[in-house]
Amino acid sequence: MHRRAYLGSLSGGVAALTAGCLGTSGTAETYLAEPDREYDSSAVQYPAYGQQLPEATIADPIAGEAIETTGGNGDQLLTFFYSHCQTVCPRLISALRGVQAKAIETGMVDNVRFRAVTFDPDRDDAERLRQYAKRMDVSLSENWRFLRPDTPDDAKSIVEDTFGVGFERTHPEDMAQYMFTHFALILLVNADDYVERAYTGKAPQWQPIYEDLQTLRNREG
Repeated sequence: MHRRAYLGSLSGGVAALTAGCLGTSGTAETYLAEPDREYDSSAVQYPAYGQQLPEATIADPIAGEAIETTGGNGDQLLTFFYSHCQTVCPRLISALRGVQAKAIETGMVDNVRFRAVTFDPDRDDAERLRQYAKRMDVSLSENWRFLRPDTPDDAKSIVEDTFGVGFERTHPEDMAQYMFTHFALILLVNADDYVERAYTGKAPQWQPIYEDLQTLRNREG
């Protein structure tokens, strides 16, 4: 479903909700306080603070099963990438990898789902993603999933239309292969599928993300 249409369909339902998360310092749906920023969540294309994460079903090609983006147990860190990227994607994955390593160390990892959705299904097959996990030092056995839409059209529908993460295929003159220009986004989503943080910088650091996650976990109880 297109994100704008999705948000429109939610408007009545959100107003009617009676069982929110009862946040400690956030909204009825969040636990963290609203971040300091110069825009409202409704002004951006991607899911932002206080908004419900869109529903989508995306294949995990390594496990050979379909995964729902909502309705799971625990909190979630979600990003969008492609493995041939040589700029921001390694930083996005490294940031999540850093949080995963710290969560393993502190015993938090069973309550956090790490998910990275590729928008390059033509090249990011199961074997490529296994190799990428080794290269990026990601532990696939510790609540990490690489998700892959079935086709480029599905990737456009899910990643760009549903989650508002724009990307465009390019052909750099100095490269033999195609690449993508794209928006960089990491989402921290609480256990009730509401966005607590949307990190949009091109050089994300795992430490502040982990600190937000730790605060969220403490407040969720």
